[in-house]
Amino acid sequence: MNIVRANPEQLFEYGPFTVRRQRPGEAFSPLVSVDLMSLKLDARIPMQHHQDEEVFTYLWRGSMQHQDSNGERTQLSAKRVMVVNAGDGVQYEESVPLYEAELLQAVIRPSQPGGEAMTQVLERDQGIMTNGWTELAGPEESDAPLELRQEVYIYDTLLERNQTLNVPSMPGFFAYLTVLEGIIRIGDQRLGRGDAVSSLDSSIEIVGDRDANLVCFLVKPDNFA
Repeated sequence: MNIVRANPEQLFEYGPFTVRRQRPGEAFSPLVSVDLMSLKLDARIPMQHHQDEEVFTYLWRGSMQHQDSNGERTQLSAKRVMVVNAGDGVQYEESVPLYEAELLQAVIRPSQPGGEAMTQVLERDQGIMTNGWTELAGPEESDAPLELRQEVYIYDTLLERNQTLNVPSMPGFFAYLTVLEGIIRIGDQRLGRGDAVSSLDSSIEIVGDRDANLVCFLVKPDNFA
């Protein structure tokens, strides 16, 4: 088990933005980066060009507005999760006009460059499921509701205090688990907001020490045969 503790030096604060960047490393290529962000009211990320990347945006508190270069707007929240398959190129901006937002945004390198740009939204009226994993995204050939152009699956849960859960598993895939909020215990280790853990055996139990929002990535590394 490999634990990466939240490090104050990884925290970037500027105006209405607070960003903690996690870099899972070569062992989890093609998962390039995982950003945990707090955006205050009226924060705005200006229009930017994205190409050859899969961008997964997940809010667990508040709301955020996504607007593409055609002016189409999409409100995101805990009930609306987004994947942008940038492909040959797409432009969009993000803003927080209504409520402060807490979110995770992950960048995944696609298996092949190019392709048509596509934006997908998963709507779920009940929001985040408690004490059980929900499959949010997966490879194009999978049954996951959001498609990724890479061998990566993404799950989420709200693990309540004193409840237990096993890590998602799949042959040939490795788990990277990040704690968005709350506290969990794995063995004799306690993990809190901004901590991440990998190299987990599927038999290991996660215990809720304090209600915890969790996101887990299952990744097939580029060098895995």
